[in-house]
Amino acid sequence: MTKTYCFSINSYNQFQQLIHYNDNKKRVLIIYIKYYLIKGFGLNWLNILIKMIKENYSNYNIKFFIDSGNDHGLSVLVMKENIQYIKLRANSIILNKINQISKKNKVLLNPNFNVVDFSKFKKIRQKI
Repeated sequence: MTKTYCFSINSYNQFQQLIHYNDNKKRVLIIYIKYYLIKGFGLNWLNILIKMIKENYSNYNIKFFIDSGNDHGLSVLVMKENIQYIKLRANSIILNKINQISKKNKVLLNPNFNVVDFSKFKKIRQKI
């Protein structure tokens, strides 16, 4: 099985730099947003970030992977925002219930991706 990578970004500027490194527009680019960013800036910040990315880079195939931590309510709210992947840490009963909601919204819950921090990705690219 091939490894699927997603890139953790902290700002829109980091996303622009990541797009600059991405040569293939058809390849799926998965963006990982950490829990503390959403908790700190709020769901409005996430909506605006996604809207800006989709407007300015509509010719790229971009999907989003959101970490909702232990916050079950946040995971349900994020599902309504046209997100493709959600990471949630909870017990099996709550995961089963939220998994039923995610199937209706066509969201994959707890996928197995290798997360690459963008700051480390830049250092690797400079050495090459």
